[in-house]
Amino acid sequence: MSNQLIRMSYASKATFKPFNAVDGVDANVANILSTARRENRKNNLVGALYYGNGCFFQCLEGQKSDIDALYAKLEKDPRHTDLKVLSIEPIQQVGFVSWEMKYAQIDQEVRAFLKNHQLGKFDPYRFSPEMTAELVAVLQKADEGLSDAELKHIDSVSNSKNASGVSMGIYIMSIVIAVVVTALVTLWMTGV
Repeated sequence: MSNQLIRMSYASKATFKPFNAVDGVDANVANILSTARRENRKNNLVGALYYGNGCFFQCLEGQKSDIDALYAKLEKDPRHTDLKVLSIEPIQQVGFVSWEMKYAQIDQEVRAFLKNHQLGKFDPYRFSPEMTAELVAVLQKADEGLSDAELKHIDSVSNSKNASGVSMGIYIMSIVIAVVVTALVTLWMTGV
């Protein structure tokens, strides 16, 4: 039934190097969150995202047809790979009521979760169905995640760093060229 309300949890691996962090959040993750929130608003989806050890754990809630359509897009998204559905279950109501995509900064809770399950690092590919359900419950209880304003700040800082990095590179290159040209002109004028 395509209008059935479901919860789907999946894991994937980031294709980018982790922790180009601004305010403790990877700029790539902030970009993914901004996109997810915008798209999920359009498609009446809610959920949560956790990122750790180069892996994503995402929980989505909404109409089955909407989640299926989004998952088909996610499979083609070059920012992550190795998507694996961990659970799909029918639900009576959504558990992430006001979150188009909650980004849970719950490292302490996840460390306790991992310790409780005797895992040395965050690896959702090793989660049992019970562990998946437990982490979803932890995500639902988590305090407010990053706001849209915080994401915009991270994105603007990241973009300004990238822009200044390019500008600085051009500046340095122009100095090198000026030094080389000056040296060549000097050698030419002195007849050496």
